[in-house]
Amino acid sequence: MYLEFKRKELEDADAMRDAQRKMTWFALAGLLLYPMAVVIAVLSGLNEAAKTLGSMAPTYFVAVAGIVAAFFGAQAYSKKTNGK
Repeated sequence: MYLEFKRKELEDADAMRDAQRKMTWFALAGLLLYPMAVVIAVLSGLNEAAKTLGSMAPTYFVAVAGIVAAFFGAQAYSKKTNGK
């Protein structure tokens, strides 16, 4: 019973790490694609959309940077505590 519980716990931890990794890569891709969306809006003549996207950019970049920083911080912390 205990071994089954430990196996399930390891599977859950592995699935959580995979989900966090995917979320971080998605956030990084969004960080790169967001400026392109502003440029595309300007080139398409959607000036109001470009203005709106530009005004949302600071909040978006801080939020995404927080997600990425939390992921890498958690990874560094877990490696440090598991290494002891």
